[in-house]
This record gives sequence, structure tokens and C-alpha cells, in this order.
Amino acid sequence: MYAQRLNEARIYHSFDSPFVTALLGARRVGKSTLVAHYAETHPKKSWVFLNMDIREQNLRVEDGGLQALIQENLKRQIGQGEKIWVAIDEAQKCPPLFDQVKVLYDQYKDKNIIKFILTGSGFLSLHQLSAESLAGRIELLHLREFGLLETVALEHGMKLPEKSIFEFACDDFNPQRLEQHINALAPWKPVLEKSLDEQQIWGGLPEILAIPEIGNRRSYLSNYLQTYLEKDIRAITTISDLNLYQKMMGVIAEQTGSLRQDNSITAALNCANDTLQKYRGFLLATLMYREVYPFIGSVLKRLVKSPKGYLLNNGLISYLTGIDDLNVLQKSGLIGHRFENWFLKELQIWLDRETKRSDIYYWRTAGGMEVDFVVQKNPEIYPFEVTYSNRVQDKKLRNLSQFLRDESKAKMGFYIYTGDYHYDANQRICFLPAWAVG
Repeated sequence: MYAQRLNEARIYHSFDSPFVTALLGARRVGKSTLVAHYAETHPKKSWVFLNMDIREQNLRVEDGGLQALIQENLKRQIGQGEKIWVAIDEAQKCPPLFDQVKVLYDQYKDKNIIKFILTGSGFLSLHQLSAESLAGRIELLHLREFGLLETVALEHGMKLPEKSIFEFACDDFNPQRLEQHINALAPWKPVLEKSLDEQQIWGGLPEILAIPEIGNRRSYLSNYLQTYLEKDIRAITTISDLNLYQKMMGVIAEQTGSLRQDNSITAALNCANDTLQKYRGFLLATLMYREVYPFIGSVLKRLVKSPKGYLLNNGLISYLTGIDDLNVLQKSGLIGHRFENWFLKELQIWLDRETKRSDIYYWRTAGGMEVDFVVQKNPEIYPFEVTYSNRVQDKKLRNLSQFLRDESKAKMGFYIYTGDYHYDANQRICFLPAWAVG
């Protein structure tokens, strides 16, 4: 069963554009399913589906045979007949593909004859070579694992709202309309709160959401990790030690949401810093990991420079750390980092549908004041303080208020927690319930 995605309209619009579309996302987030659904809902289009995970097809393309492979599937020549849509999965696994896509795109672009949709579970060659071979011809989009609202829509049939809470709160702030949006979600609050807690433990991979038994979820995550290592990482010739790579993932999982501490990681792994940098680079390139850098504002001399690292899937963190019980997670004091990790995903989903350039930072002064996330969408800046608590914590509120005083471009701050919605006009802070985020 297909589940609607929050950003599918943005992605489908790209599918209808003349440019090459590259849809990137971590393994098993639903990229192929989304493309297949688009094809099913557009049966009059002429389709060719290729997969660079299929050895025979990969070898054909490596030998320069992309055009012949397309024509064999079509049973006609390109340019003879109607326009064709060519969907190529795991495109990053065949670097010679990109030059051939470029040649075909350039040959037929003025005739509107062929549309390429490339999907990939990693930047790797896809991102690197697209910049060289397909510059000015390609649109890069992302698909994340399921967000909170998507999860409840899948599991309970809730209709996804047309706009997200971020659009009401940030893009076009109106307290009344924001409150109406939250009130419209209120009948779903019990299941949203339950799903919110589950996302802290299991993340939002579509397949794991369909597994009710905890033991089977653990097995799924074990298989997911091994498939990732065997299919995505083993193919990288410069990765010489898969065991070390997996150990690195375990250490990064434990440190998710914390400042990156390379010395402690290399000591724990007993490896050289160059090896750590290389291996972590591939974790980043396969879209499993993200680093959030400090916000550079008007108080340069007080800012901490180190990035914070996030292994992006909470389910994988649960598997690697062995903590997959919410009560244990709360008692361990690590729930805050999982909550940050979940919210980072929701921010990414929001920003993925933006055409304006944006990025996500954190803010921390040498004196210890911190704001968890700062979204920069020039000329706007949006600070977010995030806490897994139904009470407003004075220290976090002071930090948010200080940021607003220091940064004149930040017109308002946002406090994400498990309490109720309200807006403090005097402090310029909007308090948003986490169960309504998405």
C-alpha cells in the first residue's frame, strides 16, 4: 500500500520538469516506491525502469550501452514516438552512467523526448559526478524516512495537512492560523503522541513501521545494517575494514547529538585520524549521518567551532547502543539526544520542499549558552530549542532569549516540547507541541 509523503508534490513537480531529476535518500526510505507510484498514476507515459544494482544492466552501462538498453526496453528507437521517462535506481553505483545521461539529455533536450529520474542511496559518485557531468541539467531532491505526520497517516489513515507547522510558524507567521492548524490535529493527539515516542526508539523507516513485534523490529534493523555494510560499503574499494567501520558507527551512535570528539573516537577505535575522517566521510556520503555546524552570527569570538554529529536513524541508534526501551532511554538521560535527532529529521523534511537555499546550524557560546538548531533561510533566521519535557525549562528559555537579543535577523524563537501550544508576544517565543510537528 502506498503512503502519501509530505513532499511528494514538490518531487512530482520535478518529475514533470525537463531537467534530470536526482532523488537521493538513505537506503529503504521509499524512493523506488514513490517513483513506482508516480508511474502507476501516469500510465499513459512511456516508462523504462533500470537498476544499477542488477549486475547485467550495470555492466551494459559501464560498457557505454545505456542508449541501447533503453531502446531494447522500449522496443523502438529514442526519438521515434512519444516522450519516454527513464527511471534508474541506485544510479550512484555506476559512475559511467552520468556521462551517457548527459549525452542523451543534450541530444534531445530541445525536442522534449526523454526524461531521466535517477535515484540513489548515497551522494558518492552521484553527487560528485552530477556536479561535473550534469551541471545546469540536474535537480537534486531528497526523500527522508517517515516523519511523524507521515507515520500516523500510514498507520491510522490521518489525512496529511496541506501545510506543515513550519509553514504556519515560520514562513508566514500568524498566531491565529497556527493555533487553528494545531487544533485541527488535536483529535489525533493520542496517536501522534504515541508515534512520537515510538520514533525516539525505532525511527521512521517505512518497513519497520509495519512490523508490530519488537523482536522482529530488532531483526529488521540487524538485517538493514548488514545489507548496508555488504551492498553499499563493501563496494567502496578504499574501505579495507568493515568491522572497524561498524564499530565507528556504534561510537557515533552513542555520541549522536554531542559535539564531535575525534580524539576520543580514534582512541576507542584504535585507529588513525585519517582513517576516521575517511570512514566517517563515507557514512556522510551514504546519507546515514549528518554534521551540524555552529551558526556564524554577529558574535564570532564567542562561538564554539566543533560540529555536532548525528547518526540520522533512531532505530539504528537503538540497535547499535542496545537501548530500545523508552523507559530505559529516559532514565539513561539520553532521550534528549534522540529527541533532537527526530526533530532534525522534521526540519530536513520541511526544508527539502523549499526552493530557497537554506541550512541548519546550532548555536553555542564559549560561556555555555546554547540553542539546539538554527535554520538560516536568508534573510530569515529561525532558532529552535528542543526538549523532551512538558515543562518550560528556565535555562533553555534564557538561551533562546539571548539568541534573539544577539541576532537581529531572528524575529522569533521556537520552543519545541511535549507541553501545550502558546505564544508569548513579549518574549517573541512560540511554544510548539512536539506531537503537532511536521
